[in-house]
Amino acid sequence: MNEASERILISQDWITITLLLVIALLLFNKLKHGERFRRLQSLLFNNVYINDYSKTIPLIFNVFNNVFSIIIILVISLLFFVVLNDYEPSNINYNVIYFFKIVFYVFTFILIRFVIGLLLGSIFEMEKEQQHFTFLKLSYLSNFCLIIIPLLIINFYIDFSVFSKLLILIAVLLILFYYFKLIKNNHKLIFSNLFYFILYLCALEIAPFVIIYRLLII
Repeated sequence: MNEASERILISQDWITITLLLVIALLLFNKLKHGERFRRLQSLLFNNVYINDYSKTIPLIFNVFNNVFSIIIILVISLLFFVVLNDYEPSNINYNVIYFFKIVFYVFTFILIRFVIGLLLGSIFEMEKEQQHFTFLKLSYLSNFCLIIIPLLIINFYIDFSVFSKLLILIAVLLILFYYFKLIKNNHKLIFSNLFYFILYLCALEIAPFVIIYRLLII
């Protein structure tokens, strides 16, 4: 019993630090880019954010997106931890080193996915389209984090055993909804380049998460 209590305490220490870091980064973006942050919050319901900022230069590598990239990596890593803890509890190590391992895998695959996306865009002569899709994904994932962070806090600090499954279900449904919006709002571009989109989806969206999951349960 004492050992179990110690594991929970260690777990919550690094979880608390991680969540405080995420919240601090959110506050930084909200204070520095208040209007953009406000419009991002409504992205689930309308395309005002996309319409207003899809022509921004630089489109991807700016302070707002860079900060959200860090948030995305940390939030996805925490979600991986929740999934593994729920479905592969015997393979979970509760110390911070294990979480760093998850963060490393997530960061590495996001980086590789970005580089491969650039290469595919160059091969298919679709650099602008690729950059636009990257902006859309980054925007949707940023909005995703705004919704998921409060749920992660509830999951880690309220003793409600089935909430983790609800959190995972909400996360999956949100991701599917974002893909629906992406396809709906860009259907002409996607269906005119259907082979590229299917290749992109399989190689850069589905496969990396399957590989990360398999690596973490070995």
